[in-house]
Amino acid sequence: MATSSISKSLLTSVLSVYFVLTLIVTSVQIVGEYYDTKNMLVQELSNQQSTINHSLARSLWEYNTPQVEAIADGLINIPAIAGLVIRDDTGRMISQRGRTPPLSAFPTVEAESYELPERDGVFGYHSELVFEFSGASTRVGDVTMYTTRDIAIERIKVSLYFIIGSAILKSTFLILLFSVAFHRMLSRPMRDLIGQIQNFRLDDLEHSKIHVRSLRDTEFILLERAYNQLVENLKEYQEDLERIQTQLMKMNRKLDEQNNILEQEVARKTSNMSRVLIDLERQKQDLESRQEFLQEEIQRRLRVEEELRDANKRLSKSLADLEKAQDQLIESEKMASLGGLVAGLTHDMSTPIGICVTAASTLREHMHEVVKKLHNKTLTKEQLECLLQIGMDSLPLLENNLARASELLSSFKQVAIDQTSEAIRDINIKDYLDGVIKTLKPKLKSYNPELIIDCPDDIHVRCPAGAFAQIFTNLIINSLIHGFENKPTGTGKISITIKREQDCLLIRYSDNGKGLTQEQSEKLFDQFYTTKHQQGGSGLGTHIIRNLVYQTLNGTIYPESKPGQGLTYIMKLPMTFI
Repeated sequence: MATSSISKSLLTSVLSVYFVLTLIVTSVQIVGEYYDTKNMLVQELSNQQSTINHSLARSLWEYNTPQVEAIADGLINIPAIAGLVIRDDTGRMISQRGRTPPLSAFPTVEAESYELPERDGVFGYHSELVFEFSGASTRVGDVTMYTTRDIAIERIKVSLYFIIGSAILKSTFLILLFSVAFHRMLSRPMRDLIGQIQNFRLDDLEHSKIHVRSLRDTEFILLERAYNQLVENLKEYQEDLERIQTQLMKMNRKLDEQNNILEQEVARKTSNMSRVLIDLERQKQDLESRQEFLQEEIQRRLRVEEELRDANKRLSKSLADLEKAQDQLIESEKMASLGGLVAGLTHDMSTPIGICVTAASTLREHMHEVVKKLHNKTLTKEQLECLLQIGMDSLPLLENNLARASELLSSFKQVAIDQTSEAIRDINIKDYLDGVIKTLKPKLKSYNPELIIDCPDDIHVRCPAGAFAQIFTNLIINSLIHGFENKPTGTGKISITIKREQDCLLIRYSDNGKGLTQEQSEKLFDQFYTTKHQQGGSGLGTHIIRNLVYQTLNGTIYPESKPGQGLTYIMKLPMTFI
């Protein structure tokens, strides 16, 4: 039977692992060199753009096309630049040189300058051209410089040769070193041992022992000792075997005598065994009948088990469908809450925008009248002063109402983004809570409750802000809809107390609404439990609050309420304070 060499197998395994590691490390080094060179090329393009920015912006400002072409010719001669595109502020192409893929092939980024990613072997740097005149900055165009993969590879060619050559040299040296070591320390001693073992003779055990001629203090010495000990044991076993053979001969004679006695005893007991066999046959028939019954019972239980398994699969599928439906309902609840904020914001925005439109229309009418009189040369000083006074009166009105609209949009935008994402960011608790309340002002107007916030100004935390927005939004809306139901407008009161206790944030939210009964308190956080099924209530608001507190913020929440004494939530949230 063909055998394989341990030395060759071990050497092949070691070298295979080394070659794979060498290939991976060499590939990583080559890729690293390539990307470092790409970054250096992009940095060179950025430096070149900074160098020619002023002169190129001035040339575009002055419509000096020959100067722009001269600058483009100078840039395209730089080795790192493979292509160049210069456009004016309208996007019209002014100059194009070298290898320049269409700008539509690259992403548009809202920034003055950005790096163009590699595509089809081309990458570059795009920057806007801004000209400063009389203290004002004006965008006059943009410039895009390109470089190519070939330029990057040309720069790292020497490094590539060095990396590959070094890997080949190290691999060759390692192969030679391992080959010599394995031959001297494994292959040659192994062949010597095999030759000595093949000379083993059972009739000459003393000369069948093996002797390792080299490689002392290695595993081969242990093998030599173990094999020689085995030979010694064989010698002892041979001597014991001879003694045992003599004893066996004596025992055989005694056995012959005993056999005669046993034959007589066997004949006597055979008759007794016949009766026992008859009894055993009867018991065997009983066991076979019981076995058939057990097999039928096993088959019946297997059928029941299969039916139970099918029912379990159907139940698992139903549970998965219910969980999916629950997730969809929770997401719908979040979107419905956000939709309510949008409707309220639209209503609140209409007033300041309407005032701005009215002020702008009035100002435009007076401006048209003054321009008309100016053309007719009938404009008087008093009329001009009247127009200026109207303008001075309109400007504060426009500024105040536009600032109010901007503040509303800013608060709504941040809260809306937070409620639809789980991004973790740094916030000031009091400022963030003020922003959430601003987005709820349209809903608060209908009830006009007294809102009291007790929170230090210096509590800054790092947390998923959207969870806070969703929690306080649902709490306030629940107070308005459920707590202040049938309560006169202006008599409601909401109190929010926030303080820091070691590494936790303690939040106490309470209202003076109609409160809850004991039964309602026990079901408060249950899914789909609501007292307004017929009025559009989904029963997911408090369930979402509990999930956000326990799962997203890893905190605790519990309610306190009695009928007619309002509702209080106490939350304890572990926080990372900054």
